[in-house]
Amino acid sequence: MSRNRFTLLALLSGRVHDYAHLARPLLHSLERTHHFDIEVAEDFGALDEGRARVLLAASDVPLDGAQAERLNEFVRRGGGVVLLHGTLATWSEHDAIAEMAGWRLGQPAPLTELVIRAADHPVTERLTPEVRVEDELYVSEGPPAEANVLLRASWRFSDQVVAYERQHGDGRFVQIGLGHGAATYQQPDFQKLVHRAVLFASGAAPAPKVGVGLIGYGAIARGHAESVSAISGLEMRAVCDISPERRELAARDLGVKTYSTADELLRDPDIELVVVGTPPSVHADPVVAALRAGKHVVCEKPFAITVDEVDRMIDAAAVHHRVLTVYQSRRWDPDYLAMREAVRSGRIGELFYMESFIGGYSHPCDFWHSHEPISGGTIYDWGSHYFDWVLQLFEGPVRNVAAVAHKRVWHDVTNADQVRVDLTFDGGAQAMFMQSDIAAALKPKWYVLGTRGAVLGEWREDAEPPADAPARVKVLRPANGGGTHEERLALAPRDEHGFYRNLADHLAWDEPLAVTPQEARRTVAVMEAATQSIAQGGARLEVDI
Repeated sequence: MSRNRFTLLALLSGRVHDYAHLARPLLHSLERTHHFDIEVAEDFGALDEGRARVLLAASDVPLDGAQAERLNEFVRRGGGVVLLHGTLATWSEHDAIAEMAGWRLGQPAPLTELVIRAADHPVTERLTPEVRVEDELYVSEGPPAEANVLLRASWRFSDQVVAYERQHGDGRFVQIGLGHGAATYQQPDFQKLVHRAVLFASGAAPAPKVGVGLIGYGAIARGHAESVSAISGLEMRAVCDISPERRELAARDLGVKTYSTADELLRDPDIELVVVGTPPSVHADPVVAALRAGKHVVCEKPFAITVDEVDRMIDAAAVHHRVLTVYQSRRWDPDYLAMREAVRSGRIGELFYMESFIGGYSHPCDFWHSHEPISGGTIYDWGSHYFDWVLQLFEGPVRNVAAVAHKRVWHDVTNADQVRVDLTFDGGAQAMFMQSDIAAALKPKWYVLGTRGAVLGEWREDAEPPADAPARVKVLRPANGGGTHEERLALAPRDEHGFYRNLADHLAWDEPLAVTPQEARRTVAVMEAATQSIAQGGARLEVDI
């Protein structure tokens, strides 16, 4: 799809609804995509002067006849219009608007919770299939003329169109009949829908499916293949592996082409996205080769063992204008999301201290994961996820790193038995991470302190091993009159394919990438500094990460 930057005219005016205030989260979301120069205006001047390609309007202020004719002609000549909430109901009293929209709307039904269902359309692809919002429904007869439906809702045993798009002349008209209250404008799927609708109205074509190839077909790669196959917009097409047995397994499991070398896969024109699943010490070369071959790349975590290797990959992505991201899949863990929301909401005040732990008392695996020259060491194992979490929570750069390691029990592997890493952030906030294979007693997964409360994440005793189940997360705050008020947080179901859903949205609509290479670089920088601290006997290193 075309991603050229263009001017979006936002017309937000109301006599009853304060659309200018309500739409602020929406405009902020649109600004994050960097597709638009957003001009907020009170009239159609930018359209008349040819400065804007698309009009986004939320208004209950009627048009005059001349304005209606100008808007109709703007779309007929190739412009785009996206109307929100009751704007069409207010404006469609004019024949010129009704002709453009192919529909007239009446009065809204009472404010209530609506069950909104996404229709099968490129604009709604990968949105949540069904969401509940408190809003008004504009009830009308039948679907609009020559329209493609985007959203539907049930109303008193009738199927109602909530959003649709239609061609008008050389341009495109989109109606999204939601937007009564602030909660709708803050809803992520609503923001995505409007973003895509504006791009679609500008003439952007739906993106074709992206062909995916895997370098390596071990256990982790099979998880990648499952997610890719589950997400519309992505398609598994090839696997490369040096093992004939694993190639045969991939062909049988996935029904795809197989190659014995990465070079063969990278020469395949049907592959646009490559997933690199080689061991951490050898991530950089295949990632750079794939980028040079013009492929987008997903790199398994950890991104690399050293920052120098990371920078090689980031530089190659920039030179060849390809997408590069890292499989930090644990960002979608429901216990982490609940903990993050509690911290970011300000409910526990200013975050200043955190301890985190993973482990138990058990023999490490004897594959390359436990061989430090290949894996990077114990710090790079679960630390890849834990430091990614920590760096999402604390503001400001890391100023000090200190780490210690123990080698006391498992001498048949080269990874340390236990590591502890202490970080100090700008301003003095502290975070600690421990991973141990010799811990006969478990510490909490998370122990988080803020200036007005705390968050505690406790391992579930009925899970074996504990890491396979979300922690029990609760918020503790001082109660009036003494004591502590404790709140157990409900956890949402895990989005098992959230990483690839976001990547498909980024490739198709240029929506913000959930895991940027720059974020993953910080995680590697922390782990590399911790490794250097261990080598120097636990020295406290001054850093700027």
